[in-house]
Amino acid sequence: MTPTRTVRLADLTDLTQAHETVGPRAREVHQRLRAEWGPVAPGELSPDVRCWFAMGYAEFSEVIRNEEVFSRNGDNWSAVQEGRIQPDMPIYPFVTTRQNSFHNDGELRQRLRSPIDRALSRVDEHGYAAQVRGICNDLVDDMLERGEADLVQDYAVLIPLLSVAAMFGMGPEVGDSMRKAAHKVLGGGQLAQEGVIELAVEIVDHIARRRRDPREDLTSHLIDDPGLWDDNEVMEAMIVMIIAGNELTIATITQTLLLMLSDDRFAGRLRGGRLDVDQAIEEVMWRDPPCYNITPRFALRDVELGGQLIRKGDAVVPCIAAANLDPLMTGDDPWLEIGNRAHMSWSAGPHSCPAQRPGTIIVQAAVRTVVERLPEVSLAVPADRVERHTDSLSYRYPTSMPVRFVRTLS
Repeated sequence: MTPTRTVRLADLTDLTQAHETVGPRAREVHQRLRAEWGPVAPGELSPDVRCWFAMGYAEFSEVIRNEEVFSRNGDNWSAVQEGRIQPDMPIYPFVTTRQNSFHNDGELRQRLRSPIDRALSRVDEHGYAAQVRGICNDLVDDMLERGEADLVQDYAVLIPLLSVAAMFGMGPEVGDSMRKAAHKVLGGGQLAQEGVIELAVEIVDHIARRRRDPREDLTSHLIDDPGLWDDNEVMEAMIVMIIAGNELTIATITQTLLLMLSDDRFAGRLRGGRLDVDQAIEEVMWRDPPCYNITPRFALRDVELGGQLIRKGDAVVPCIAAANLDPLMTGDDPWLEIGNRAHMSWSAGPHSCPAQRPGTIIVQAAVRTVVERLPEVSLAVPADRVERHTDSLSYRYPTSMPVRFVRTLS
């Protein structure tokens, strides 16, 4: 079967106009692809680089959970083996092989992932939540003093890495420089290589300081873990946590705040107490997931998926937004998903987000601080003028959100 037109990965990231959530147009595109191909559709990652899109909830789950068939290691992609993936391609940073849990499978992935899980299990969540609330309150204090704000640039983009830096025992100045480097990595191409180098320099210096002066922080826990064999593996573990969590957390915060400020029904439920902050975040995860697509998996053998024959070496892109909108999961009313946490926005399986709990703490604190301290906040521009960041193959969120509020210090 020949598709009516080639679908690019960018098409699945930019299914809506810049100001829209995953709404009617997105559903229409998903429905068209499903009607033509079923839950798995062919497409392109970039010109002449073919892939498959896993859009059905069941097919998405199969791809991300079964690493014995669908590998995360880019060395298994036929396009890499044939030399067709170049460093200037946006996809390049996600398929290069590095010594970390993100880029590997099986026993090596487990050895490199387990120290991250163990270190995160030692985080005092109550104390960490207080730290994050302090960061959010400090940023709101600055906004109140100025009397104006951009909830993206002055708030949402600053919180995640300032919070992660605190968890690693780093100062706020390091957190800001890491934020800029992490953003470069996710942009792809040459900037991604620069971003990785910048991150590595900051992290190597911090690891050296912690070897001289151990503390009760995440860095020291990773250094002490026998599963990481040298400082390079410690550094790679930290890079995984920084890159994987930063954009996801920014996007979740901004998507929630934008929905709160632009959707009267959502805002009324949230401010009226019928929808608490946790439920609001879960609803965003369903309605407008912060991560539209996750990194490709590569077939280790010929396999049938969703009625399509996937050949050994083919790339399969798990599409979160499409899987969350699978009619088999959602029905016709997205508002009915309140309380349902079966969405795939944190991914699942062996490569699921390792920092879901800290990430949730950060998002909850960021949204709750705005709700509590800026009760009369409103957009300073029409909602359809809020542009979204679209230079990533996975993430799409507002680049700016100017707001008005009552200037009172608490």
